[in-house]
Amino acid sequence: MKPFDRPERGESAVEFRKKKHLDRELIYLQDPLKLAENTIALLRNDDNEKALDLVRLASKQIPCTVSWNHLVDYEMSKGRIQKAVKTYNEMKKRAQKPDAQTYTILLRGLSWHPHPQDSLPLALKIYHSMFAENCPVKPNIIHTNAVLKVCALARDMDALWGVAAKLPPRGPGAPDNLTFTTILNAIRTVAWHNDNDLRDEQWEEKSLRRQRAVVQGRQIWEEIIPRWRAGDIMIDEELVCAMGRLLLLGSTERDYDDILSLAEQVMALPRQKRRLGEPHEITGAEQAIVNEASQDESIKSEDDGDQSESRSENNASASSTPVPIILNTALANVFRPKPSAPRISVARPGRNTLSLLLDACINLRAVPSAQAYWGLLTDPAGPYNINPDSENYHMYLRILRVQRASRIASELIVDMYSGQLKTRNLLQPKTFRIAFSACVRDKLNPRVTENATRILNTMNNALLEPDLKALSMYVQIAIDQVHRDFRIALDALRAMKTGMRLLKNYISYGGEEVVVDEVTKVAAVDLAKRLVGLCDSVLYAAGDRLEQNDKDYVIRQITSLGYWMGKRTHVLRNESRREGMRSRWEAVEGQDLVRRVIPNNTGVRRHMQRLAKLTERGEGVGVRKRIDRARKVRERSGEFEDFVME
Repeated sequence: MKPFDRPERGESAVEFRKKKHLDRELIYLQDPLKLAENTIALLRNDDNEKALDLVRLASKQIPCTVSWNHLVDYEMSKGRIQKAVKTYNEMKKRAQKPDAQTYTILLRGLSWHPHPQDSLPLALKIYHSMFAENCPVKPNIIHTNAVLKVCALARDMDALWGVAAKLPPRGPGAPDNLTFTTILNAIRTVAWHNDNDLRDEQWEEKSLRRQRAVVQGRQIWEEIIPRWRAGDIMIDEELVCAMGRLLLLGSTERDYDDILSLAEQVMALPRQKRRLGEPHEITGAEQAIVNEASQDESIKSEDDGDQSESRSENNASASSTPVPIILNTALANVFRPKPSAPRISVARPGRNTLSLLLDACINLRAVPSAQAYWGLLTDPAGPYNINPDSENYHMYLRILRVQRASRIASELIVDMYSGQLKTRNLLQPKTFRIAFSACVRDKLNPRVTENATRILNTMNNALLEPDLKALSMYVQIAIDQVHRDFRIALDALRAMKTGMRLLKNYISYGGEEVVVDEVTKVAAVDLAKRLVGLCDSVLYAAGDRLEQNDKDYVIRQITSLGYWMGKRTHVLRNESRREGMRSRWEAVEGQDLVRRVIPNNTGVRRHMQRLAKLTERGEGVGVRKRIDRARKVRERSGEFEDFVME
């Protein structure tokens, strides 16, 4: 060892060698970009200690803010907030100045905390520290959106409005579409969670809170539209759906109808339902809510000064008098498109918009309008060509159920299974249950069984195991047909061939979930009972008109179903007794076994008595083995359970 190449005071030899190796590696990492890439590679392998040591040594020679940002981001992604803040403080102590990305990582990571109420004070502290004179980085709209997200997740509206009040009306720090989206979602979330805290008896207070939230959303949208028409902000689908979901909290048809007007205003979607009558009437409750909101804004503006509320709230509180009727009319018609407005870019609708419009049509009980919107947005040859997801399909199937459109539901199920949609795994047991429920409501249709059979065939091909509840619904559709035609019921019984085989497998051997899922066991027994009822209906409706082959087939199915259903029901009700009898079978021998266990069964009892007599006389070699072998054969074939349970 050279005279000056030795450990410092308080440094061990291991730490010295480790530092020496890092110094040698650092020779090739003098470029900040190379150091940042090496830090990312080490963090991907979860070698954060070595990455931190390298960055610490490099901080003495080169600026490495980007590498420190990667270290802070790594700790935030692991949920170690305290360690991330400690790394951030160490970064500043080593003369590495944080940049805008550093604060973005910190505020974004705090929004990932599982308990946002705990991370909110730290997020506000970091955000407000950026306004200090000695802070090299001033907050931009990205930082504001990050801290607003933390406030929204913590459901702290006071902190949210305090942050929003500092936003300038125009310029680099002005609110953008993500800012308004976060605020609207926060209003809806707080109103929804506050309603859940109330009892059912307090429905008036729930309705008042929701209406107040809707009025707040209308006031915010009244500020968004002028900015959008002036080109200051861009409106995207996320912002439109945030406003639409807030309108769904309302309890009036006007709120639901304004969702359709909202889509027409900012997406240029033609309305598929006639607008509600004009002039618009303002109810007394809505008038009180608007006046109360305006008075609250006036009080806050007088108490807190110019920075207490946002720009729109200061404009609303400019006068000390209550809001006049003309402002209520403006709020009510804030979603009406203006023909004289200049042409500007519009938002493109997607799956979220489709779901929102269908939900609004359901609340308006406008099923034809929902079907029109579905055709407009999902038409492959149309201008939008939206590929719906599973939730969109389920909602549309519910609309068809209300409409009793079994034919359209069956065609939709076939389309979901065929073509490009087949690879997206959209078909679930839930999908077929909703489709069959549409057929159940359409029982007066003479061709409903044909539509249900088409759905059944698709389910047999799409699912590994057909759903038992869906099969029960299909059988009930065949039983409740309006014409009581035995030929239709017989065709339905033959179409249930796959379902009956599945039922017998469930009853005899059990599926993957039958052993632990009691609901599936009950569903299997219920399906067997319905199938027996379907067979009885065929025999009763046909009478002498049924051919002998068909009659034998139906009787054979009744006999088989009755046997399996009785066996499964008996086993379900006597599981404990069966276990006790099994232990007795293993304990007793010879004549005692015949007397206590074997029931009065002709062939089996005679055979076992003969074996017992041979045992008493000592005749026959290996009689005990023969008895054990017979017992094992019966257990394997299922006869043991039948004999014991008789």
